[in-house]
Amino acid sequence: MTIPKKVRDALDLDDEDFVEFARVGNTILLRKLQARRDKVQAIREKIRRSGLTRTRVEALVRETRKEMWRRRRR
Repeated sequence: MTIPKKVRDALDLDDEDFVEFARVGNTILLRKLQARRDKVQAIREKIRRSGLTRTRVEALVRETRKEMWRRRRR
């Protein structure tokens, strides 16, 4: 997902950060997660060892989104 530069700057986001979305009524909130770097690094290392690539993750996300849209339209 692309987050506008003004929002990234306001939240001090970089490529290593994670964000969370929350729905509050008709409003969506975005906040920076304060994950511990060592936990994030451990997760990334496990993913690397599994052989799962960014390209494959992106493909899985696209496939899942398409399937979700198909189910919603039924």
